[in-house]
Amino acid sequence: MISEQTLVSGIEHKVRKLIEINLSLKQENLKLTSILDNVEKEKTFISEELDDKKNKLFNYTLANTLGKELGVEEGKNKIDKLLEEIDQCIAVLSD
Repeated sequence: MISEQTLVSGIEHKVRKLIEINLSLKQENLKLTSILDNVEKEKTFISEELDDKKNKLFNYTLANTLGKELGVEEGKNKIDKLLEEIDQCIAVLSD
């Protein structure tokens, strides 16, 4: 039969190994959390950049379409009038 000292020694050895594994997993978790935070920040930046590009593309397409249909100067005037109307709507909604 295995002596009590041998059993205790075996249990202590297994507990030490589990503690080491736990520590390494905690360190890995911290690294992965840091990486995830960086990826989320990058995703947010890219999403904002994409929205900005979509907005610019829409504005370009709108200006180009108005320029072709109405002429450049008349298209510009139409855009200016629309912007004035939008500003007026915002002013009314703000009150």
